[in-house]
Amino acid sequence: CWSFPYGEMSAPGDRRARQGSQVLFTTARLSVRSAQREDAAFIHRLWTSPDVMRFVGYPHGLPCEMEEIHQQIEQTQGRAFGGLLIVERQQDGVRIGQAHLSVPDADGICEPDVKLDPLIWGNGYGKELWAALVSYAFAHSDASTVQGTPNRENEASVRMQSSAGLQKIREGVFTDHLRGRPEAVPVPYLRWVIRRDQWDEIQQRR
Repeated sequence: CWSFPYGEMSAPGDRRARQGSQVLFTTARLSVRSAQREDAAFIHRLWTSPDVMRFVGYPHGLPCEMEEIHQQIEQTQGRAFGGLLIVERQQDGVRIGQAHLSVPDADGICEPDVKLDPLIWGNGYGKELWAALVSYAFAHSDASTVQGTPNRENEASVRMQSSAGLQKIREGVFTDHLRGRPEAVPVPYLRWVIRRDQWDEIQQRR
């Protein structure tokens, strides 16, 4: 079900059920860790939500089964790059989103991905998380570039790119995810990038 990206949403009230899950990093308000089997239902709610998935080519949500998510968690558990990550609020341990860091490709490009519970939108968590993912990618891999490819119409995601110092370089349309997916639609995207040296310069100025 990890295609081009990824009922009722519970109030952010899915508390962490996982002791011993590896925490990769924290921010001022958030904690990011590797997903565990107990997180599958939360991930499934995000991926099948039209609100979450409409900008990534699945206006009715991404059809997927719980077993597919269980398999992905088991196959990638503990991996910072290429695995499923869970985002929690530090103050109460509530799950508020799912993230992903791609393994840097042959060109040294790493692409983070963020999916947040709509019930917590509008609190600046996206910007906070995105900047932390960019920082983690440069600090813990040999990535030379981090990129984001938000839907042109997703203003919140575009603001996330800009706030972290990424620069818009081109635009295009994603269509690869349409194969075998009659429910999917093309995604007009903007490509935003930041090189390692540019990121380092921004950090030095802060």
